[in-house]
Amino acid sequence: MKIKNILIAIPLLALLCACGGKKNILRENLKEYPYEKYLSKVESADTKDEAKKAALTELKGIFAALPKDNNSEARRENLLALAKVAKTWKMKQEGKKRYYAMAVLERQPALEALEQYYVGYDTQIEALTKKLNEEQDKFTRLKYALQMDKILSKRTALDEEYKILSYDATPYNEELLYNARAAYNRAFYEIKISSKIIGDEQEIIKTPIIERLNELGFQVGENLPNADIELVMKAYIDKYESNTLKGLNWCSSTATVTLKDLATGGIFAIYSKTERVGSARKEEAQLRSLVSAGGEAAVAVKQKVIDYLEHK
Repeated sequence: MKIKNILIAIPLLALLCACGGKKNILRENLKEYPYEKYLSKVESADTKDEAKKAALTELKGIFAALPKDNNSEARRENLLALAKVAKTWKMKQEGKKRYYAMAVLERQPALEALEQYYVGYDTQIEALTKKLNEEQDKFTRLKYALQMDKILSKRTALDEEYKILSYDATPYNEELLYNARAAYNRAFYEIKISSKIIGDEQEIIKTPIIERLNELGFQVGENLPNADIELVMKAYIDKYESNTLKGLNWCSSTATVTLKDLATGGIFAIYSKTERVGSARKEEAQLRSLVSAGGEAAVAVKQKVIDYLEHK
């Protein structure tokens, strides 16, 4: 059982313990609506109607924390229209009657209702996978991969809903996704970025920038042979130590990045970021300013590389 499904099951287990006694009604109800076939929520209230409403609300809450897209609200309303209050019962607690209700959503009909929303996305993904596998030019392949990335991102909210509804959290159309991801990863891996680092505290500035590019799947390394892009990073620290301003030591760090297309020799982007940080400790001021400058530069450089390759 996947972690998400375990987390959903934990409240029911707790309630099972709370509703102990000679006759465990909840346990019997759960046998009738087993977890592998149903999502369920149990709630209690002073009246039967309040208990029913609370149980349905809790069931809807399963989807509340998931990512959203423009169609999430309408799509989830359609799914939850399939939910129902399956059982109600009452028990005495501390001499007072308490009403319980169990709301359920059958997994299979909900999954089938969700599948129709995949058609548009998966038709595009299949077509782009075919293009990625057939195209000979690596830069054209990368453009297809970037188009696919946007579609896969839009599919994310749908995927999370499907995993919640699927007992074993199996994604929809798993083989299609596997083939698409494989073609997508190959397209990025074929692009090589050679890096050069100049200046102070090189590792602190370099690490976030290289990591951001590696996350996408590019090959990135110092003096990489047959590279497509050259990335030159310059790190500069201007130590301004003063106890006169709020009693702090101040340090400014600058990360400057130049990006060059090695096929044409043309520089297509220059980015510079300076961060000034004050701290009671000199070393901490220096480190924090370096980390901040490097982090800001990393985000910008990643986007500039993508923008260039998308229109190359």
